[in-house]
Amino acid sequence: MKAALIFKAGELYELGCNSSQAVCGALAGHYGLDQETAFRMASSFGDGTSRLRGTCGAADALVIMAGFEKDTSIPGDTGTREENYRMVRELVAEFKRRHGSVFCATLCGPAGKDRKRCRRLVESAVEIYADYLGWQ
Repeated sequence: MKAALIFKAGELYELGCNSSQAVCGALAGHYGLDQETAFRMASSFGDGTSRLRGTCGAADALVIMAGFEKDTSIPGDTGTREENYRMVRELVAEFKRRHGSVFCATLCGPAGKDRKRCRRLVESAVEIYADYLGWQ
């Protein structure tokens, strides 16, 4: 399962999805989410959040998908919210540990994005997510 999700994310990126869309699109089915909806919700986060060169879209996708894993849709459910926040902190910390940063400008340089590097970041984000959840 994990290898197939990583491959799918890389392929979605190569087909033209931004980094956030590729990660969310690869993971969407696990939560019963259709790919079009996943692409729409992630569309603004690619290229360091809409080319602002901020947080990497692949790292942002970890945050988005954590909301599906640790559902915080019930107002006032602070216990689940804290579980969600803990999950996000751990996922993002692992991304930063593996890559040295979560910022697009640092990861891909000030001149712009390196598509090969971005694909590796996309695949790594899915691997981090799957590892966190113990998916094989």
